[in-house]
Amino acid sequence: MALPRRLALVTAPRPGEGFGSWTDRMAWLNRCSPGVMADLLGLELRGSSPEVRPRVCGVRADDGVRRAVCAATGVAGGAVDRMHLAVFDPGPLSAAAVLSVGETAARASAGREWVEVSGSRACPRCLLASGGVWQLWWKLSCAGVCPVHGVVLLDRCPSCGCVLRWGGTRPRVLPVAWSRPPTVCASSVGGRPCPQWLPLARVRPASASVGEFQRRWLEIAYGRGRPAVGGVEVSAAEWFAAFRACVLLLRLGLPGVLGRLHGVPGWCGQALLEERAERGPYGRRFGWGPASASAAAAFLIVVMPLLEAADARELSGRVRPLARAAIEAGCFGARPLARLEVPEVFARAVTSHAPARRWVKTPW
Repeated sequence: MALPRRLALVTAPRPGEGFGSWTDRMAWLNRCSPGVMADLLGLELRGSSPEVRPRVCGVRADDGVRRAVCAATGVAGGAVDRMHLAVFDPGPLSAAAVLSVGETAARASAGREWVEVSGSRACPRCLLASGGVWQLWWKLSCAGVCPVHGVVLLDRCPSCGCVLRWGGTRPRVLPVAWSRPPTVCASSVGGRPCPQWLPLARVRPASASVGEFQRRWLEIAYGRGRPAVGGVEVSAAEWFAAFRACVLLLRLGLPGVLGRLHGVPGWCGQALLEERAERGPYGRRFGWGPASASAAAAFLIVVMPLLEAADARELSGRVRPLARAAIEAGCFGARPLARLEVPEVFARAVTSHAPARRWVKTPW
């Protein structure tokens, strides 16, 4: 494969920026469309189609991508790697699992690995302050709150209603016919880009406590924290498996579990009930990640204090409302947590609340 020519205008990646965000800013700097910029960077995303449809671009960089990007921009391979979702592996996702489903299902990764490969959430205030830098972690389904500005992230464009960066009526297609400022929605609606300037979008303020929960969650996601469940140090993959298990237990126990939770704000319960319409236990999307930034914030408020219990006994007490509500709803028989490899201390805490006469073995 011939390497691309060196571009005259190059902007450096920002800390925490996603690969798609950087290529968008490169396109805007060079006054070309994102699809044309993909060609100039040598990404070879067109395949047999004239459209630029990168189904799994931005998940993991291979040697070919590193060499091409370095030749075109001078950006080193390590910086390219840091802009890809593989930085969260192992932990919130498995890059191999995302790649395995990305070619066959439009949004399968959102269900299996709790990440949006093509779409994203966003903090309008961060976009304004940075000039259009989209943080990589905004793609994770548990991205709920901006810990810097203390606001709930934006899910959809307030003008066209499309999932941000999903593409609108032409999903997962990088536009070739028009360029787009990185601060604009630009989803394809009726063949035209949506002109909504996202920094103007209204956002709901978030409490300092949920912002702190999001910050600690991100520390573990980026491998900077020391994850522990019930006072026992575990791997990042085990910690996130326990987090997912708590989310699924909450869904199984709704709406009855809300009466067992103490100190949870009213908006949190409302967000969980609204999400139940999309992620209920009898729907095909039950195992998917949080359906909205509000739901993600609600799960952070409930689950983070639970996992941060000081010891196994305290963990058992905190997990009791979730486990008992799910058991009473009769949902354990189908083994709803079978794919989750949770730490032993968490498994014991859940199973300790199951009556022996009704126990299937474990919910896993």
